[in-house]
Amino acid sequence: MINVAEDVIEFMIRKGQYPNVVTLMDGYCLRGEVDEALAVLETMKRRGIVPNIHTYNILINGYCKKLKVDRAVDLFQQLPREGLSPTIYTYNTILQGYFLTGRHVEARKFFDEKMMLNKGLKINMVTCYTMLDGLFQNRYMDAAMSFFHVMQCNGITRYIGSYNIQINGLCKKGNFEKAKNIGSMTF
Repeated sequence: MINVAEDVIEFMIRKGQYPNVVTLMDGYCLRGEVDEALAVLETMKRRGIVPNIHTYNILINGYCKKLKVDRAVDLFQQLPREGLSPTIYTYNTILQGYFLTGRHVEARKFFDEKMMLNKGLKINMVTCYTMLDGLFQNRYMDAAMSFFHVMQCNGITRYIGSYNIQINGLCKKGNFEKAKNIGSMTF
């Protein structure tokens, strides 16, 4: 996939279209070279180019995918000093990073303390699926089941994906009868 991206960038340059800094940073992150992408950000700042939230989201996502969640959280905490507000994508990425690294307690704390208390932030389906999947995967069945209430309180309707996550989680716990009942009610 990287080779295709490099080919596209080469083609763009030959046609007189130069990729921007975001493209460069994204390319580094896709290669797993997140520190190089961070170096691009630092160069931008030294040259007076003001990064935006999208620039930071690329880095935060890159570090989370490399399982370097602490680095991602450091960038997240830097946002207010840069005059930037995190988006729901930023929050979802950190949340997913915590779950990917098995840090489910920190994920739950992040959700409760950062996401739910941010008055201007509205959780979305990605947030809910990330929480549900993370809770079920880590065998927090009661917390996962009660999370459906959080979804409802936030006006998020359950879709087929949430039932699949629930059935999968119940099966992993060995609660096949309950999973079967949910499956028969749903499908």
